[in-house]
Amino acid sequence: METNFDCIIIGAGVSGMTAALYLKRYGYNMLLLEKGIPGGQINQSYTIENYPGFRTIDGPSLVLNVLDQLKELQINPTYGIVQKVCQENGINKVITDRGIYTGTSIILATGRQPKKLGIWNEEKLIGRGISYCATCDGPLFKGKDVCVIGGGNSAVEESLYLSNICKKVTILYRGEKLSADQTLIEKAKATKNIDIKYNSVVSTFNEKNGYIDGITLLDGIVIPCTGVFIYIGLYSNLDYLSDLNIKKEGTNLVVSEDMSTNIKGIYACGDVIKKNLYQIVTATSDGAIAAHSVKKYLQMKE
Repeated sequence: METNFDCIIIGAGVSGMTAALYLKRYGYNMLLLEKGIPGGQINQSYTIENYPGFRTIDGPSLVLNVLDQLKELQINPTYGIVQKVCQENGINKVITDRGIYTGTSIILATGRQPKKLGIWNEEKLIGRGISYCATCDGPLFKGKDVCVIGGGNSAVEESLYLSNICKKVTILYRGEKLSADQTLIEKAKATKNIDIKYNSVVSTFNEKNGYIDGITLLDGIVIPCTGVFIYIGLYSNLDYLSDLNIKKEGTNLVVSEDMSTNIKGIYACGDVIKKNLYQIVTATSDGAIAAHSVKKYLQMKE
């Protein structure tokens, strides 16, 4: 396989895939790297109602539509875990568990991943009742009682999805008022088998035979359940960039309007960057802008 490219895109979420579509149409030799399933966080969306052109569509279906476009342009994601991105003698190098690739330019589109509560037995119970994806694991809890931890859009959206599968869904939120969109809140309140508990802070996950058996709150209240879905926010893992003096704020990369980072030839787009709005529509826009900026950069080097 070829190892040198005009551009290496790291991450095949909606932003990375959009960048790939544009660069391929521009006629450049690009590599789209992905560590898992193309689509990223969008795969966890049960229903999308705010993406132009679709009154409603689920995340996985939207991803498949984009993948079909990629296939038509003969773009096939290459799989591998990126361990390090570095520059040696002016050459951009991407080191993965399956090989080393070099590129005249790089687009970082590695997105975000779910935050964890940090409770002592949380890691142990992942896959044993604890999940961060209702769309993925919800069917495992058909007819059972589950809890959703969080109060934002993701927490409420997935609670609505789970209400069609589970016997009862209890939303646990540490605040006094949910922070989700009002339309979602109204839907949740109108759903008979969804119970919302405010000022609820999880103290521990209760176990029985190595599986979730309930939740104990800080005030001592015990809520029986067999499944727990956690939606308390997202963060970007930037460990693979430790060799670069790249500008970031918290766990997000800082970019200019053209999606360029402070390092020449390296761009970033999508949920990995610091911005005001994290939506599918802004992710696609970021990807298009990044690809256009890479085109201008490559033209200057010709």
